[in-house]
Amino acid sequence: MPSPTKTQTSKSKKVAAITGASSGLGREFARQLAARGYDLLLIARRQELLEELKTQLESEHAITVELCVADLAKPDELAMIEQRLMAMDNLELMVNNAGFGLQRSYPDVDIEAETDMLRVHCIATARLSQAALLPMCQANRGNIINVSSVAAFLHGAAGVQYYATKAYILSFTKSLQCDVARHGVRVQALCPGLVHTGFHDTTTMSNFEKGKIPTFLWLPASFVVKKSLAAILDSRKNRVVCVPSIRYRLLLSLLTSPLASPILNWMGRWRSR
Repeated sequence: MPSPTKTQTSKSKKVAAITGASSGLGREFARQLAARGYDLLLIARRQELLEELKTQLESEHAITVELCVADLAKPDELAMIEQRLMAMDNLELMVNNAGFGLQRSYPDVDIEAETDMLRVHCIATARLSQAALLPMCQANRGNIINVSSVAAFLHGAAGVQYYATKAYILSFTKSLQCDVARHGVRVQALCPGLVHTGFHDTTTMSNFEKGKIPTFLWLPASFVVKKSLAAILDSRKNRVVCVPSIRYRLLLSLLTSPLASPILNWMGRWRSR
């Protein structure tokens, strides 16, 4: 079983834990939280990328970075992360960001990959949220960000499990806030649209054609993370659901209106060109 690196986060400083930290939004969360002075617990599968990020952040900021190399689809490795989180009495922020996409249509899917998505998106989010909440609720402070998607509000072909698991994360987070608000803990479901990361460049998303997506729908990762952190760390704001772009908030208002069916039909025809 993988284990944390020997460098441990400081017991005196606030700590943020981030899953899926080796790339994409997770990496950007690490950068912005390091700039805010957080010590970091970075969790991902790819050790080389984590080591590179650790070296960079510790050299640029007066922080300590601890690494945990783990595959959250594997129960024993997920359990190792749970134990580490429960032992952190200075855990201030948990970002459940790990995830991936699939682009196959039922019934012609890799059911093992589909099941792994359930484990990473749903089971890991639920278990790691509970593990992080134990020290947070005892301290009567803390924040959890669960990365969902605008897909949580929609449905579509060739991504059944992705739409379903992101909807679970959204619903789970909204209900979770009802449980933990009395402990002074805030929870956020981050629901971005299309973001410039490596998400769509993986082998599991090889059928995704970026060129067919209008450029105005793509968001910079730095913008998404900045909006997410501002929404949860600013005590004057109290939004459990964060859709970090007015263009996507407007689009969702259309897609959840009576006009949704003709719009979705048009989008389906447009994508198939």
